[in-house]
Amino acid sequence: MPHHHPRTADLVAEVQLVVTDLVGVQRVLMLLTGRRHAVTRFEARQTGADRWQLSLDTADDQQELQLLEARLLRLPTVLTVEVLRPAGLAAAG
Repeated sequence: MPHHHPRTADLVAEVQLVVTDLVGVQRVLMLLTGRRHAVTRFEARQTGADRWQLSLDTADDQQELQLLEARLLRLPTVLTVEVLRPAGLAAAG
């Protein structure tokens, strides 16, 4: 159970990332479930021989989003991370 809760359903951020392979997809999923992030949507699609594009929505607060971004960037199979924060969440941080 997550230890943080958004104030409204509007505070869902989208995280987009690119990983090198299917093992990278698995590592991202393990990170998300191990840290109990409030993920509400997860999509993965292969975009090339050695690339997977992931997109997920999370109801994490500003602090948790920053930690999530940093943790994702530390995974060796993650090439890029972009966090699209909703206006209400960006203003709260």
